[in-house]
Amino acid sequence: MSRFRQRLSVYLLALVFVWGGTSWLFLMWTQLESEGISLPRKAQRHAGDNMLKEEYRIATGRDDVDNATVVFRGDLPPEPMPNEPDFDVVRQLFNITNAGDGGIAFNLDPQKLPLEEQKKYQLAFRKNAMNEYASNIIGVRRRLRDPRLEGCAERYSSAGLPQTSIIICFVNEAWSTLLRLVHSIHDNTPPHLVKEVILVDDGSSWDFLGKPLDAYMTRFPKVQIVRARRGLGLMVARTLGYNYTTAPVITFLDSHCECFPGWLEPLLTPLATDPKVVTTPCIDGIDKNHFGIGVGPDVMVGVVEFPTLQFGWRIEPPREKKRRNSKLEHVRSPAMAGGLFSITREFFDLLGGFDPGMKIWGGENIEMSFKIWMCGGRIETPICSRVGHVFHSHNSYQGLRSGTFAAGDANNARVAEVWMDDYKKYFNHFSSKVRETRYIPGDVSERQKLRERIGCKAFSWYIENVYPEVALPGDGIYSGEIRNEAFPKLCLDMMTSKEGGHPTMFGCHGQGGAQLFDMTDLGEIVSLNRCLARVHGGVFNQKSNWGSGQHVWDFKDKLIQRNNKCLTVNATRHVVMEKCTGKTSQRWSWNYHRPRRKNVLRIDEI
Repeated sequence: MSRFRQRLSVYLLALVFVWGGTSWLFLMWTQLESEGISLPRKAQRHAGDNMLKEEYRIATGRDDVDNATVVFRGDLPPEPMPNEPDFDVVRQLFNITNAGDGGIAFNLDPQKLPLEEQKKYQLAFRKNAMNEYASNIIGVRRRLRDPRLEGCAERYSSAGLPQTSIIICFVNEAWSTLLRLVHSIHDNTPPHLVKEVILVDDGSSWDFLGKPLDAYMTRFPKVQIVRARRGLGLMVARTLGYNYTTAPVITFLDSHCECFPGWLEPLLTPLATDPKVVTTPCIDGIDKNHFGIGVGPDVMVGVVEFPTLQFGWRIEPPREKKRRNSKLEHVRSPAMAGGLFSITREFFDLLGGFDPGMKIWGGENIEMSFKIWMCGGRIETPICSRVGHVFHSHNSYQGLRSGTFAAGDANNARVAEVWMDDYKKYFNHFSSKVRETRYIPGDVSERQKLRERIGCKAFSWYIENVYPEVALPGDGIYSGEIRNEAFPKLCLDMMTSKEGGHPTMFGCHGQGGAQLFDMTDLGEIVSLNRCLARVHGGVFNQKSNWGSGQHVWDFKDKLIQRNNKCLTVNATRHVVMEKCTGKTSQRWSWNYHRPRRKNVLRIDEI
């Protein structure tokens, strides 16, 4: 009997505790509701977990509940970020007031940090290939100075411009850089020009880019997050984001950018009157170490490098410099970087968007550049539009997706097969040595039909009219081996593609490579994508920039010369510059000659 009473007492006591706890929770909930404060309910927290089948369309046009979901802004507060600095400690060691304000560099010596903070610093750098520790101290919002040229502010108005939808794809992006981009859009853009901002999460694995990001974005009513439940690759992820846009103009931005004041109006203005113009901003580098923004030269153009089919930057060619009547006039480029550009929905659809056969990352900007020009459009950079960009040591896809490099090769093969006609022979992976292992374009029949259907021009037209300054291997005014009469069994050899190297004479091997030279229509002598340059009486290889008189040569009467100084082989078989005398060590021959293109200007012809 006593044992029964003991058990009954325990049960009654537990019942009292349960009843008391329930009553307390009920009273607290009633008080909070009376004060206008609502507790987060499970349905609210996980509203974004449900697939909205009617709204979702993957890039292929199929309903696929396993690939993506629309995420609405939740109510969970962001938690402390991994590797977040201890601000109390850092503040005692460095002046962090207004760190990075105006786009100014924020430098700190990590050796002065305590050991625990040094570990955070190093881990964050390795994880993001940039100084995330410093980026976190700068914060998610900073003011940026106006770096535009005089006259830019008066040249553009937001009145009468079309609205744009902004698409930002990200994969495991640092918290501070992603949010700083969104804040810079919000702070430096007329609100009526932005219809929506679509953040596309292409399969990120970092927790803070989930519900904490949803919670933070509640302050931006125009921001919508679309999540891929598995990695789709850049091209498909962008197309996924495109399916949620509604504005007549689409603007793509990389996830580690910052937009300067007045960045958007110059991008939209040409599109208001010509739907086939594609605009790209001037891209200024944000230093990955201290996040200072270095405003670069006023004029840069994008190009395609051969034989690699990689994108590169050059100073505007003399032909383009002469075409522009004003320093504020837009610059035309043969190619664009691809991460930052505006395009009308009409033209984007006509071009077939991004190639759905491309995988993971790479090649999409080259394809888009070729077809914009060849299919009736043009690429322009408004000088007054400026956006900063963090150039990492690596891109997110390389570190996250296996097979990225192989996918890039296959993507470039698709570009060559669909758009380059006979010029695909200039793509190095088209050669017989690597064709079977690297040149794998897959089925390109649909893209070829697209090109035929919209009546795009031949690639030869692109070379002759858009990119006549290109240095195609073996296609120069003079090309092939360069032999010297004093050493008939030796050939000029670039030796290395590393800048600053010394070309010299070497045994002729007939394999091309560093012994294949081209004199371009600009007067450059190029091998391995490097130019022969005259520097202080010596001859070196430098990156070609179309704007240096040191790279321009004349070839006449077997003399490679400039300003009465001739390319000469000295006693050690190195090439130097000496006064022209016509001696045998100054007399050269090439394998091939073709007429110069009439629409190319040399630097000295402006």
